[in-house]
Amino acid sequence: MSQSTALKTPIVNETAEPPETGTGTSPDTKPAKNALVAALQDQTMRGPLFWSIIGRSPIYLVAIALVVATTSRGSTYLSAGLLLAGYTLGVALLAPFVARRVDRYGQPSVLLITGIVYPVALIGFVYAANASLTTQLACVVVAGATNPPLSGCIRSLWSTSGSTMERVGLSIEAVLGEVFSIGGPLLLSLVLFWGSADTALILGGLLAGVGAIGFAMTRASRATRATKAQREATGERDPLGALRSPGLVRLLFVLATCGVAAGVYNVAVPAFVTAHGSAQDIGLIFGVWGIGGIIGGLWYGSHTLRQPADRAFAIGLLAMGACAALVLLAWDNWSIAAALFLLGAVGAPVTAISYQLVARTARADYVTEAFTWAITVSLAGSAVGAQLGGLVINASDTEATLLAVVVIMVAAAAGAYAMQHRFADSVEAEPAA
Repeated sequence: MSQSTALKTPIVNETAEPPETGTGTSPDTKPAKNALVAALQDQTMRGPLFWSIIGRSPIYLVAIALVVATTSRGSTYLSAGLLLAGYTLGVALLAPFVARRVDRYGQPSVLLITGIVYPVALIGFVYAANASLTTQLACVVVAGATNPPLSGCIRSLWSTSGSTMERVGLSIEAVLGEVFSIGGPLLLSLVLFWGSADTALILGGLLAGVGAIGFAMTRASRATRATKAQREATGERDPLGALRSPGLVRLLFVLATCGVAAGVYNVAVPAFVTAHGSAQDIGLIFGVWGIGGIIGGLWYGSHTLRQPADRAFAIGLLAMGACAALVLLAWDNWSIAAALFLLGAVGAPVTAISYQLVARTARADYVTEAFTWAITVSLAGSAVGAQLGGLVINASDTEATLLAVVVIMVAAAAGAYAMQHRFADSVEAEPAA
């Protein structure tokens, strides 16, 4: 979803308690402090949260540095685009199957393997500067495919921590998505000030690797080692895996639609900002959008949701459509910044609610894979949206592109409203062995 909110690339059901496993937090425990503070200080989740932040901090750094490193070698932007596409496809297409291994064998073994292979693949790309494009492409595809599944792992742990802790923890995830989207490019700028894009790629790989290995060593992660029965339940006999949940599949369609809107904005907002000022303002405008998401996520994490999650999700998407209409009405960079701030503030809670719906609709032994599919469809939708945005701008103008986002978000809200009661259909009958 978002960069990571529902529009920046990708629930609370107070009556349904998720199973308690491995986090040592009871849903009946009354925190002595604000729920958000209590979640951050939880002894079981504090370690995984810290290492997940370390490991995911270079998410945006690596993608941008890959393009900068390629062009700095004298290669064309066509080659840079091909390598970035290879890296992204590695993440999007293979990540769900890596996550299935997490559900089948437990987090530690998969995180340890990916925590080693991922930085090695990026370092291999750096030292393959004089090698053929095919060799460089192989390195980045391997890197994308072995990107440590820290997001799915930490969200899986939050989803089993009790209803209050789950809601707050997944709100933290929505906030962190915004922090990473702002901090990643800033970190790259700092590295480029003293070093090169190749240095940034090595640093990004090492941070991800250290974060994955540190996460795997925590008590909460070690407690996820699967039993023999769980390994058999997530075996090769069921190729659909998490996608056998009809409720999850319906939710993924909505998330993919939101991803399309995100992709359109990734093209339309820079075009609008450049036309009404300077390209140098683009980073500032996206930063304001991200700050809105951080504030919205923090607010949601410290408040209790009184609406059923599925209904709140549909209402939230409709509110995002209204904010998108404000973006459409913007007349200069100041006004679009204000509108995007509101969009971010609304979008972060919607993102957190979507995470809770993923946890609720996921099959019991496929939770990590379900969260990873949510990321995958959001990335795919964003790619489609970027192409759509470019086509509409070329055929018409920026205003038509911004109008398209309003239509897409209203369609997403309508779909979520129509299917809200069917999100509860989590699992069909198990396939025959």
